[in-house]
Amino acid sequence: MDNSNLLAKRRDRVIASFLSFKERECDSFLPNDISAKLRKKFLDDINDLCDMAFDLIQSDNSEVVWNEEFMNRLDDIYTILNKD
Repeated sequence: MDNSNLLAKRRDRVIASFLSFKERECDSFLPNDISAKLRKKFLDDINDLCDMAFDLIQSDNSEVVWNEEFMNRLDDIYTILNKD
C-alpha cells in the first residue's frame, strides 16, 4: 500500500469515527443546523489536514521522511482502541 492510499484509508476511518460518535452521542442534544455545522467543520478540517499531507507525500522534498513502520503501528493502535 502506498502512502497516499494509507493516508486516504486512515482519513476515511477517522471521519467515520468522529461522525458516528457525533451522531450517536451529540445529535440528540443539538439543533439540526448546529449538527450540520459541526459535521461540516469535522469534514473540512480533517480534509484540509489530509490535503496538506497528500501534498507533502507527493512533493519531491528530500527533507520529508515517512516512517511506514510507525504509521502501520499507529494504524494498529487505532484499530485496537476503536473496537466496540
